[in-house]
Amino acid sequence: MTAHAETQIGERSARSIESILKAAGVPVAVAVAAAIWFAPTPASLPPEGHKALALFGGIFVLYLTEAIPVAVASLLVVPLAVLFGIANVRTALEGFSASPVYLIVGAFILATAMVKTRLAERITYLILARLGSAPHRITFAVMLVNIVLAFLVPSSTARTAILLPECLSIIAIFGCGARSPFAINLLLTLTMTNATIGAGILTATVPNPVTVEFVAKTTGHTISYAEWLLYGFPPALLMTLLTWWLIQRVFPPEFSSGLDKADQEIRANLAKMGRTTAAEWRALAVFVAVTVLWATQGFTKLDTTVVCLLGACLLFLPRFGVLDWNDANKGVSWQVLLVAGGGVSLGDILMKTGAAGWLANTIFHSLGLAGSSALVVIIVVMFIVQFMHVIFVGTTAMATALLPIILAMATTAGVNPVALALPAGMIIGGYPLLMFYNTLPSILVYGTGKLRVEDFPKVGVVICIVACLLYALCAATWWQWLGLF
Repeated sequence: MTAHAETQIGERSARSIESILKAAGVPVAVAVAAAIWFAPTPASLPPEGHKALALFGGIFVLYLTEAIPVAVASLLVVPLAVLFGIANVRTALEGFSASPVYLIVGAFILATAMVKTRLAERITYLILARLGSAPHRITFAVMLVNIVLAFLVPSSTARTAILLPECLSIIAIFGCGARSPFAINLLLTLTMTNATIGAGILTATVPNPVTVEFVAKTTGHTISYAEWLLYGFPPALLMTLLTWWLIQRVFPPEFSSGLDKADQEIRANLAKMGRTTAAEWRALAVFVAVTVLWATQGFTKLDTTVVCLLGACLLFLPRFGVLDWNDANKGVSWQVLLVAGGGVSLGDILMKTGAAGWLANTIFHSLGLAGSSALVVIIVVMFIVQFMHVIFVGTTAMATALLPIILAMATTAGVNPVALALPAGMIIGGYPLLMFYNTLPSILVYGTGKLRVEDFPKVGVVICIVACLLYALCAATWWQWLGLF
């Protein structure tokens, strides 16, 4: 059986499982919600918390099965919460007015400007051209582009979409076969280093601002852009470099010929772009200004979301701006906004009704963690969160579903909420590496037909284990020394 045939069989199997889950999703969601609703209310759980738990159970199943669009499932939180007397309209809608939602809007608009002006594309070719065309240099350059774009583009999917055509072009230049180690190496480097570096930059992936929102609701402290960078970027950079290194060892490139042709192709593409345009300079100026204001929040006291929205609005100014509303309408992922808004509302309801605390307390004692040290608790929670990647497709819904429970578990365990929620949020956003279906970027590279299902865990399992241990250690030691909590 050929590799192509095996890939087709794998894709058909995945589609078959997906169709079964979608068909069963709604009935199972209703059954789960009803089973919780009609079960006796535990003595330590308030009646409103019992109702909220039933709502959570039903929405959780819809998130997992995607029987209806995840965005619609998130919207469903509002009418169900109100109709079943769990929350009033104002409380149910609070998530859609939360700061992370508008931070995401502004970040998507900034990213749209980078893509429309082709500034992101120019940066990609500049880095590829400077580092040369040897296979290991190309993969290293792709990793570096992912690091740079993580500051500019707030969507891992968008970053993959920017780089994937260039990677496929490079693979074609080298004449790689369907199961070429270099092709596997390059595509895994593209999607995996894209994910790992995202954990270190507040605006790089949606779970990061969602984590900030839940931490702020619990502790009253809003983690700034600069603080997230201080705590999150060093371990994310270390894990990104480790991920690149491991991929080179597991899938070493099989050739050293064709280098000149690849180098010529990269330089030719850069030359076709011509000189840097005025629109590119203006887009870059706005982004630099926004980044400087984010980095100096300790002095300016300006809110991250306010700065981001101001920068986004500047891009529409007459004579100066580079966007119109049609551009923004295409560039903003409204689905992501609805998932984030509905998920934050659901999490807020779970915390306010006591459902999150009860569920966390139950899980905590079921795992036998009573009396365990903070480090042991953090490590166990990190591995639980990491395992949940196998179940979830996408990280935004996962973050909004799990973080309220994790924060409540911190209180139960006597661990500082930030010490548990921050590394958990980073694991959710940065390490969905176990299976090809965990994120859309991985699905995109898998869809090229050059990867197999088993290629992902060959690298992902090791990286995820190391990440869980590293982030737990950071939370228990280094972050505390830096004064995070």
